[in-house]
Formats: sequence, structure tokens, C-alpha cells
Amino acid sequence: MQPGATTCTEDRIQHALERCLHGLSLGRRSASWSAGLCLNCWSLQELVSRDPGHFLILLEQILQKTREVQEKGTYDLLTPLALLFYSTVLCTPHFPPDSDLLLKAARTYHRFLTWPVPYCSICQELLTFIDAELKAPGISYQRLVRAEQGLPIRSHRSSTVPRPWQSLRTSSQRLQRHRSWPLASGMLQRLGSGSGPSCRRWEKRPASLGC
Repeated sequence: MQPGATTCTEDRIQHALERCLHGLSLGRRSASWSAGLCLNCWSLQELVSRDPGHFLILLEQILQKTREVQEKGTYDLLTPLALLFYSTVLCTPHFPPDSDLLLKAARTYHRFLTWPVPYCSICQELLTFIDAELKAPGISYQRLVRAEQGLPIRSHRSSTVPRPWQSLRTSSQRLQRHRSWPLASGMLQRLGSGSGPSCRRWEKRPASLGC
């Protein structure tokens, strides 16, 4: 394959992602538009859930789009992309040992801490989420399920929490019953909760993140 070339699967995932982002604007809100958005997000979810590797492809493409948002200053797309990243990581059953996707994500979202509220607050939430996943893979999924089932949430500071190892479709369906995959409303409830100075506490991240 030529450098920079993409596979058919990557092209299909990219097209589905583009459809989800198409027309997103603070000035566009209608019943038909919302229905189209839900259908596009459902199509993306169905495509990605067919194979574990598809989640990694989608994460790469979300990060690429996020970098484009920073370059172009497209404010309206940052929140949808952040929510898609959050939801996709939750649904991803396994990250290969040599994967640096989460580290790349940390570097990417760190650059948005200088953006105004609520965008810096969103990225601060994501950086906290990524840090927890790096320390204990799968901990966020477990906490989400335990919280929604009314179970006590234990602290796992040094242990590795395995992700669900059932089939990928079963795992996605379990999460779907708890959260709408593209919306991640638990995170939405916290958007905008940060303030200007607090959004910059991640600016002193260790050099290992390359920030």
C-alpha cells in the first residue's frame, strides 16, 4: 500500500464520521436534522462495532479531525468530536500493548486548554478521563456501570481493570443500554463546569506526554 493510502474500511469509517459531523452548527436545530444526526451516528456505530480494530481506526480519525479543528478554529465541531472520542474509548474492548493512541490524544487535547470556556473545560474533562485510562485501562467503563447500577465505586489507583471481554457487539449493546453511544450524557452534565484558571492545571503535565 502506498504511503498515505487508506483501505476501503478506513474510507467507509471516514465517510460515516463526516456524515455525523455534517451540518453541525449552533444555528441549526430542527426535528428532521436531529433525526438525520441520530441515523448517521447509528450507522457509524454499526459499522465500527463489526470488528475490534475498527474502533482504533475511528479514534485515529477523530483525533485527525480534532487537529483540523484546532488549525481552522472550528469551534462548533470540538464538542461533538470530544463526545465521540469519549464514547468510542468507552466502547473499545482492547488497546494493543504498543498502542500510543491515548498518549497522542492527551497531546492533542492539551492544546485546547488555552481556548475559552466551555471548550477548555471539555478538554480538561477528557484529559482527566485519558489519564485514568492510562493508569487503569477500563476503569471509566466500570465506574460508569457501577454508578448507574447504584453500586459503590471503589478506588483502583494501581490496579488494571480489564475491559469487558465478551464479543464486541455484546459489549457495545451493554453500554448502549446505559448510555446513548454518541451523546455520553454523563459527560455533558459537566460541560462548562470549569473556569478559566482551572482549565490550565493540565499545562504542567509531565514531559512524557510530549506537551
